[in-house]
Amino acid sequence: MADIHAAQLEPTKPEAVATYLSARLGAGVTAEDLRMITSFRFDDPAGEVGCETHIVAVTVPQRGELLVQVPFTYRGAPLEGAPEEALVTRMDHSVLGDRWVYDAAFDPVYATELLLAITDAGGAAEQFAVGSDGSRTQITEGLANVRGTGAPTDPADAAIDDIAATDDALLPAVERTAEATAIRLRGASVAVLTVLDADGRSDGAGGRLLATWDGQQTPVELARLAR
Repeated sequence: MADIHAAQLEPTKPEAVATYLSARLGAGVTAEDLRMITSFRFDDPAGEVGCETHIVAVTVPQRGELLVQVPFTYRGAPLEGAPEEALVTRMDHSVLGDRWVYDAAFDPVYATELLLAITDAGGAAEQFAVGSDGSRTQITEGLANVRGTGAPTDPADAAIDDIAATDDALLPAVERTAEATAIRLRGASVAVLTVLDADGRSDGAGGRLLATWDGQQTPVELARLAR
């Protein structure tokens, strides 16, 4: 469950996404270059870290329009031990105050919840809009429908070792390729796709995270467990 406050953000989320993609795609991207399509969140059991993934369309020179995935975490204090490249920006939130926006691949809370969503055939967190009077209204529009397919039937396909225990002192190991980010935490490995395939082509195997949203009924692969 995630509470979303009506707040002024500086920089805005599209601006933060543009900063991330400028570094990730090696091209100058501005908020005006983006089409924010949908998003979803994972729960942080401790209720301290916001884990939000944006799915956006962006036009890149020589590549045309790409459908991309941008996972962020929002923290009320710096993530101790995180490398400099992990921090996307600092954000002023008019309700929550200073927020540190991280590339979620480097955040153990996101890595843990992503792995659990895949292996436990879970989904995204329910989201609620919080009014100035403290009232809460469930958000039902504009969000992606996300589901994990469960762990592979062959245990050799992925090593899962006590991923439920979240410890900020144990940061994920992160490796980049042109199209995906490989995350390894507690013996488990997952590839998070940056550029998404809206046609939904995949091998159909288990150990994946899939999403649909308004206007996209064919499931799109977001992540897969790796050896």
